[in-house]
Order: sequence, then C-alpha cells, then structure tokens
Amino acid sequence: MKLQSTNPKVLCRWCFLLMQFRKSMATPEVPPGYDPVLDAKPKTKAAKRNERKKEKKHQAALEKEKHVTLKTEVEKKTGEVLPSEDLNDRPEAVELAANQINMLSVSENSPAMSPADSVESLNPGCPGPDLDKRIRALKKKIRFTEAQQQKTDQKDMNPEQLEKVAKLEGWRQELRLLEERKAEFEVS
Repeated sequence: MKLQSTNPKVLCRWCFLLMQFRKSMATPEVPPGYDPVLDAKPKTKAAKRNERKKEKKHQAALEKEKHVTLKTEVEKKTGEVLPSEDLNDRPEAVELAANQINMLSVSENSPAMSPADSVESLNPGCPGPDLDKRIRALKKKIRFTEAQQQKTDQKDMNPEQLEKVAKLEGWRQELRLLEERKAEFEVS
C-alpha cells in the first residue's frame, strides 16, 4: 500500500501509528486487574511438603549454629570446656557402634575381622532381612566379577578389576558362612 500524501507531518503520523500497532501486537493485552503471576499453577502437596522440610532443616541449622556460638562464647569467658548435651541424645545403635569401635585393638598378631563376623556382631539375635540382603549382594558381586573375568584376559584388566578378582575367594567364603548362619536360624 502506498501512501498518497508526501507531507512529512502526515507520513510521520502514519509511521508512529504503525509502530504503536506493531508494539501492541508483540505484547498481548490482558484484561484490567488480571495478574499472570497469580494465575500460575498452585503448588502440589509434595512441593509444599518439601518446602516445609527444607524450612525445618534451615531452622534446625540456625538453632544449632546459635547454640554452638553461645557455647563457645561461654567457654571463652569462663575458660571451662562445657560438656556436650548431644552425647545424651545419641540413639542406641550409635552408642553400640561407638562402644565396638572403642573396644577394637590393632596388632600384627590378631586375626582380621571378616565381614561375616561384623554382620554377626551387629545382628546376633536373628538373621532378618539384613542377612538376606547381604547374601544377595555377595551373590551379585560374585556373578558380576566372574562374568568380567570370563570376558577379559588378566592382562587387559584394569587395577580395580584385578582387585575384585583377588577378593572373589573371600566373597565366596563369606557367602558360605552367611548361608550356613541363615540355615542355622531357619532350623531353630
């Protein structure tokens, strides 16, 4: 379409109107009072729950930090080391593990504790799902390592694979021990 007028004022007016028209086409007009932010999707229950958990963790971290700073300030002023209240709040499993660690001794003559012994000491009463879980994990390790060993030569294996092959016999022994222990519990 060609404009008929050559008057610069009229041409300028037409250009201005065209620019405004293009601008209005680029941004869609919304009804008065409409706020697109408020029309966004509401949060799901899971999102709200995650937000609450995150806030609780943040508050707990702030409380702990405040407690530690107050404690250090009191220690600096008095020169005494205050006992930690956290030691009394430890769960029984943590206490048991701490006692076992304290009882450990290292010497050249003492035999190394096998993983099967550690399983027994942690769960002396019943086999439970932990024993089954450990047996399944060992079987999977053994299967995977044997498959790798058959696929590749000893020369082509990387150090991690060679280490797994070296541990293979120990895993088999541990598996036998765990299966015997499971059988004992099933009989009784």
